[in-house]
Amino acid sequence: MTASTTRPVLGIALEPFGWHPAAFAEVGADPLEATSAEHWVGLARSAEAAAADFATFEDSFTLTARDRLTGRFDATLLAARVAPSTARIGLVPTVTATHTEPFHASKAVATLDHVSGGRAGVLPATTGRGEDAALFGRKEPQDRRSRNREAHEYITVLRDLWDSWEDDAVIKDAATGRYIDRERLHYIDFEGEHFSVKGPSITPRPPQGRPVIVVRVADAESETLAHAADVAILASGTDEELGATAVRLRAAGVPRVLADVTVHLADSERTALRRIDKLDRREPYVDDARVYAGTGEGLVDLIAGWRSVGLDGARLRPGVNAVDLPRLRDAFAPLLPGAAGTGTFREILGLERPVSRFAVKGA
Repeated sequence: MTASTTRPVLGIALEPFGWHPAAFAEVGADPLEATSAEHWVGLARSAEAAAADFATFEDSFTLTARDRLTGRFDATLLAARVAPSTARIGLVPTVTATHTEPFHASKAVATLDHVSGGRAGVLPATTGRGEDAALFGRKEPQDRRSRNREAHEYITVLRDLWDSWEDDAVIKDAATGRYIDRERLHYIDFEGEHFSVKGPSITPRPPQGRPVIVVRVADAESETLAHAADVAILASGTDEELGATAVRLRAAGVPRVLADVTVHLADSERTALRRIDKLDRREPYVDDARVYAGTGEGLVDLIAGWRSVGLDGARLRPGVNAVDLPRLRDAFAPLLPGAAGTGTFREILGLERPVSRFAVKGA
């Protein structure tokens, strides 16, 4: 296989101690470590050192196997805390679109974009769990199709609210005592099946115009939702299936398509598989994505193979942070062509900065 001369798009999915639920025990970590901001700043800096273009932060209303001992921070607030301590990496918190309000999410992600200097994204997720619905008491659990229709509206409202301030709405005119030109703020007047939002936002337009929308594709319904995304992450499939999905998504206008892969790195495949076996004996775990066990060179080849069938790169999920993040830095990143991207998250992804649709309408 001929190595690509262009750099793949790479994300790293951060969890408290790694993607495997037994990761904390593997390295003898104290679960309370994950409750400190310094722990997460260290993880984000490690992802940055490993040449990732962005890091994702998981979130959910109820605890998962990976965070039941540590609890979980609000992902958007966590990303905002990490932002001033990182220099280059995109920051993508998960926001659960089911049961929450897009108005609040839009201003939180816009704030993250301001705090980070234009490095924010957001990964809208959905939930059909009865336990989650019970926490809110507003509605019964929804089926997958209903949840994804709601999430599609959610994404539309996010973008409309980010557009509701034109870029030059803040004028700071001391002579007249005006901070904003209210003629450059706009009602979005959104009316949908699940949301009714008047607007405008209460936060100025983000530096990127619209922060990057990331959607994880795990089935046909979420593939449809990904049509509204800037980046689609494919959960699983053979190389042929991934390539076919990428073709469909690009035809629908999705600019960047990545594959999800949980990574266990070692000096050999045999050693990496023994690590996984040890983790599974401590706590059995069935992954919902491709699992890679092997060397940094092999991981480079795997991603190159995905690129040959039409993908742009991958989101890497370290099995055990303490082991796999250093190996991603030392045994994987140096093998990549070129240098890691800089600038806003949209610039790193090669995406244009959109003009507010209300400004275009006004013009």
